[in-house]
Amino acid sequence: MNRERQSLRSLRSTGRGPRPWPRRLLAGVVSAAVHLGVVAALFWPETKQGPRPDKPSPPPLEISFVSVPKPAGPPGLDEPAAPVIAPPSPPHVTAPVFTIASAAASDMSDLLSDAQLAGAARTGDGGGGGGCDMARAVQRALQRDPLVRTAVAEAHRLGKAILLWNGDWVQAGGQDGKGLSAVREAITWEVAFAPTSCRMMRMHGLVLLALTDGVTRFAVGTNEWRWADLLGVR
Repeated sequence: MNRERQSLRSLRSTGRGPRPWPRRLLAGVVSAAVHLGVVAALFWPETKQGPRPDKPSPPPLEISFVSVPKPAGPPGLDEPAAPVIAPPSPPHVTAPVFTIASAAASDMSDLLSDAQLAGAARTGDGGGGGGCDMARAVQRALQRDPLVRTAVAEAHRLGKAILLWNGDWVQAGGQDGKGLSAVREAITWEVAFAPTSCRMMRMHGLVLLALTDGVTRFAVGTNEWRWADLLGVR
């Protein structure tokens, strides 16, 4: 052993001992080790994990419907049936009955009979003197006014003899005013614009004034009167 150690020392001192590894060989070994480590890392089995959500999602909401049984009633009693509601019947509307026309037709107190008309003066019988024929002038005024015939028709007095004035205007056929207002107005206008001597002329008994049909007549007058009396002038 001592000899071997001495020989080794002599070799080191002379430079003939074993030489160190070249640097290139050492670099190759290190490079191969690095490559092996990379290959091993690539093929090393690892557990695949999905992407992590940023925030945990809440669990889904579950809704379940539970049917609650109807509580049973007292024993021996049947369940009452649902009431049947009948649809409302339409209201019964009764048409109104107007009896104005019949009432007007039934009021005949202003009409004159043939016996009452006996002795009445007619137009052309000399209804005035001194150049005044008031009966004819008033009759023409009535025949020219269309409202007169309309008022007579509404009062159901066409073809009849009507008493208009007997000291006062007579209400005819249930009309609101007296003397068939349109007829009264036509007479008073004609009398009002007549000469004073004609208005103040004295008359006796009834005077008949006829429309163009010849059968619808108006009677005015009393025992003694003047045309001015129809105006309310005494």
